[in-house]
Amino acid sequence: MSIRKEDITRLIEQAQQHLTGASINGIKLELYDTIDEFVTDSGCWGEWIVVNILAGQQDYRITPAHGGMIQRLVHMHDSNYLGLPALLPELRPPGAILHIIWPQNNPLAAKAYVLKKVVLPTTKDDLPEAPEWLLPTYHRQIFDGLVGRMMAQPGKTYTSAQNIYHLKRFRDGIAVAKAAAMRSNLFGGQAWRFPRTYAGSSQRGGVSTPFPTPTTW
Repeated sequence: MSIRKEDITRLIEQAQQHLTGASINGIKLELYDTIDEFVTDSGCWGEWIVVNILAGQQDYRITPAHGGMIQRLVHMHDSNYLGLPALLPELRPPGAILHIIWPQNNPLAAKAYVLKKVVLPTTKDDLPEAPEWLLPTYHRQIFDGLVGRMMAQPGKTYTSAQNIYHLKRFRDGIAVAKAAAMRSNLFGGQAWRFPRTYAGSSQRGGVSTPFPTPTTW
């Protein structure tokens, strides 16, 4: 899964209009860091990964099937939506080692939801491995981040104090994307939660814990 070439081209052409004298290669380098910061800080790119749990086995190698690199575990549950306490003790790009806290007595099918980050370009077009929907959805926000970061570089023909304006809009965009991801892109709806009847675990800081987290924490 990669960003489409035409979306990258359009973004770079728009950025060049605001960055006098900036080279395309320089813009591409900054664009990767901009996209990486946006995706990492917003947590907007995730994936459900099926994990076949074996009796007595606690460690599993998981790898994303749709591009990107795993950076955090959000939740894990079995086929009955009962939470399975787990953590990621080791990242092995693009995947990770998943550790089940309590060994299971019987085999079962489970799903782990992980957050991912972008991967360096591997194509001749220098297209980063990132979700195809990213630029169509957050074009303006990433444009502000790119232009703001470029303008913040000292001693360039495109250096400008306007970088503060663009970078603020960029950080605001990250906050919007983060809120949308937490609500699974529902409009006017509350963040989706597992039904209380299925609650068997909770997670703090991206690590699953065996007991529900008190709301006062």
